[in-house]
Amino acid sequence: MAASNAQDRREAQREAIRQQRQAELKRQRNVRTAVIAAVVVVVLLIAGGVGYLIWNANRPEGPVATPQGIPEGQPYYSLGAPEDSGKPVVELHVDFMCPICGQFEETNGKDLRTIIDKKEATVHLYTRRFLDGNSTTGDYSTRAANAAACVYNDDPDNFMDFQTALFDNQPAEGSAGLSNDQLAEYAKKAGASDSVSSCIDKSTYKSWVRNVVEPAAKKDADGGGTPYVKVDDTVLDSTKWSQEGVFLKTVEDAAKG
Repeated sequence: MAASNAQDRREAQREAIRQQRQAELKRQRNVRTAVIAAVVVVVLLIAGGVGYLIWNANRPEGPVATPQGIPEGQPYYSLGAPEDSGKPVVELHVDFMCPICGQFEETNGKDLRTIIDKKEATVHLYTRRFLDGNSTTGDYSTRAANAAACVYNDDPDNFMDFQTALFDNQPAEGSAGLSNDQLAEYAKKAGASDSVSSCIDKSTYKSWVRNVVEPAAKKDADGGGTPYVKVDDTVLDSTKWSQEGVFLKTVEDAAKG
């Protein structure tokens, strides 16, 4: 009888151990299933996000809206002296995320304004999206260039003040850039009307920046980046325009013939 009771206890212990093992195996399977499901969800979310970014970057553009006063298909703003004036032609490419463009503005911004205001040259100004990829949103250069087009369309007289404001408050590379609300705020401080906010939010001139300005700028600059500075047939690299007064003197010398 005692032996039977001992055997029953051993059987009971073995059964208890077996049940514990089964419970542990079930728990481990549940954990693995939950982990796998979580990983799948994360992967799908990442894939979906990447897919959206790719789609958004490459989706077909709508009709190209051109800022008022700029001929259809023209990729630049024509500032200063009229096109047929015979004055020197300055070609300038800027990207509002480009820190070197910020240096150009710091060194030559006042001289550029003088050239434009006094109509000493015809300035072809390209606002580019060359460094879109250098912002975390992937589109700051385009948004800023679109905002500049909105300001020009609203009133060309406020354009250069807005450009100065963008460089005075230039965001760092690798940041999200200024928000649309901030762009609108600087636009209004430059003199633009309240309607500029809607133009900025709707990205009215994004297609013009992407499909007209950037392709032409790359071609004119032989695929180069920003800033690109040319006075008539003379290209000024950073070793020249970084010296205060050299840019202005080059324009003045070109005017003398």
